[in-house]
Amino acid sequence: MKVLPSQISNLESSLSATPFFSLIFTGNILKFFFRSIALSLFSFLSFVVTLSAFAQPAKDDTNNNYRKGVKLFQEKKYQAAAASLTVAASSQADDGEAGILLGYCYYEMHQYQKALDQYMKVSEAGKRISIKNRAQRLAATLDSYMRGICPGNCLKPSTPGWRKMAVPGKPDRLVWMVFPYLDQAGKGGSEYWSNDHMGELIEYVNGRPVNKGPCPICSGSGKVSLPK
Repeated sequence: MKVLPSQISNLESSLSATPFFSLIFTGNILKFFFRSIALSLFSFLSFVVTLSAFAQPAKDDTNNNYRKGVKLFQEKKYQAAAASLTVAASSQADDGEAGILLGYCYYEMHQYQKALDQYMKVSEAGKRISIKNRAQRLAATLDSYMRGICPGNCLKPSTPGWRKMAVPGKPDRLVWMVFPYLDQAGKGGSEYWSNDHMGELIEYVNGRPVNKGPCPICSGSGKVSLPK
């Protein structure tokens, strides 16, 4: 059907009679659009501020309990410190710091299983990677101490990699730990130490394994114990 100019004029007049299309035909659509965006943004910001207002008291309570716990821990009042830190660590606002310090309290009270459980909890639920990693290291170290095994890198019966080797001039009773290397010239090789060197620390220096002597943690015994 052919539309006449007069019909187009009538259509425009009809559409402009409604509020929205009146904005279009009067050139005010941008004002309407930006006013709507501004109102939406204002509503969103008001919502965020409201949420923050509700969340702030909980965060303040967590901080207060944490600071109280730190002060009591420094005063060696570990039981009281644990009470405050338990509240702080149970809050969603805690990133894991209160949980780790709570583990320290249990350790100082010789409640080692509780300390280990606390470190493991933070290693799984901590809110920062650095805190989770620290909790994992604490858990691994304490677990070693609870089993009486030195957590250091010294040679121990539990160290994986011991093997039987035919070494000229050495008795058959020995087992050996092999340390491969690639020197600065690109030449490869290996050094090896027997179980006669239990408790000694082998470290790489400039790409080569070097015997540093007795482990500073266990004094060369390979064994450790916890305070009772």
